[in-house]
Amino acid sequence: MKATLLSDTRFAMRMVILILVTHAVSYLTHEYAHTTMAWMLGYMANPFALDYGGLTPANLILLSDVGDNVPYDAVFASGHGAAAAAIALAGPFIGNALLYVCLYAACRRRASGRMAAATFWLLLMCAGNVWSYVPIRALATHADIALAARGLQIGRLALFPLLMIPSMLLVGHFFAKACPLFICNIAQGNQARALLMIAMTTTWFFVFFGGLGMSGSYGTAAQVFSIVSEIVLLPIALAFLWHRYVAHVDA
Repeated sequence: MKATLLSDTRFAMRMVILILVTHAVSYLTHEYAHTTMAWMLGYMANPFALDYGGLTPANLILLSDVGDNVPYDAVFASGHGAAAAAIALAGPFIGNALLYVCLYAACRRRASGRMAAATFWLLLMCAGNVWSYVPIRALATHADIALAARGLQIGRLALFPLLMIPSMLLVGHFFAKACPLFICNIAQGNQARALLMIAMTTTWFFVFFGGLGMSGSYGTAAQVFSIVSEIVLLPIALAFLWHRYVAHVDA
C-alpha cells in the first residue's frame, strides 16, 4: 500500500512539472504567434521582443506578466485594421489551435510511452488557451478578440458565432478523442492515476482557463461564461471523462 501510494505520488509530481512546462510552452507559442505575425506584416522589428515582465513568483511560474508587446495603436493608426485582426487572432488560432491540430496529428498513433504525458498536457494547454478566449473573453471590450473585431470592423457579438465554431470543434475533439486515448494509455490501468489525470484536466481547463473572466475586468459576459465553466461544465466533464475512460478500458 505504501509503495503504491509513493509511486502514485511521484506520478502526480511528474504531472505537475509537465503541466507547468507545457503551460509555459503554449503560453509562449501564443505570444510568439502574435509577434511573428506582426513581424511578417512589418509592424515589429523583432518577433522575440515580448514584454517578459518582472521576476515575481507568478510570472516565473505561470508567465502571468508576459505580453506580446505588439504596437496595436500604430497598426490601427496606419489604417490597416485587417492586419491588426490577423495579428490578434494569430495567438489563439495559430499559436494554440494550429499547434493542437499538428501535435495531435503527429502523435495520436504514439499516445503511449515516455512522451505521451507531455504531449497530452500540451494538447490541453492549447485547447484551454483557445477556450479562455472563445467563449470566455470573446465579448470583452479588450484583449485579442476585441482587437480582431475592431480590425475587421465587425461587432464582437457578430464575430462571436464565427469563432465559436472552430473553438467548439477543437474543445469537443480534445474531450471526446484526445482525453480518452491519452489518459487511458498514460494511466496504464491504474484507476487512481486515471482519476488524478481527469481531475487535473478538468480543473486546469474549466477553472484555470475557464475562470479567467472572473476578475471583472473583462465584463459581465466573461463573468457569466466563467461561472458556467467552473460550476456547470466542470462536473459534467468529470463525469463524461470518467465514463469515457471506463468505456475505453473495457473496449
